[in-house]
Amino acid sequence: MKRIIAVEDGLEDLIEYLRARGFVAMPWNEAVGEVDAVIYRGRKLKEMASLSIENMMDNMGGNSFGVLLVNAEGRTNEQIYEIIKNRIYDHFI
Repeated sequence: MKRIIAVEDGLEDLIEYLRARGFVAMPWNEAVGEVDAVIYRGRKLKEMASLSIENMMDNMGGNSFGVLLVNAEGRTNEQIYEIIKNRIYDHFI
């Protein structure tokens, strides 16, 4: 199963980094249907909803376990990769 990652504009280097590691990464305005994770930078969730994130989440289907939202602000590509791969933030609490 390929993990589909929608990435905010301006993070094209991250898209290439994730693709090189086997993910299907694309700008989020090109993502249609199911996505496993959304990568953004410092935006509030209300702002993100206006950028069609709601549509991606609504199309997840009945067997979905949800969408992982990852704030890329202050993180390296490697840190983001590890978050997506493990589906968890380190030291969350």
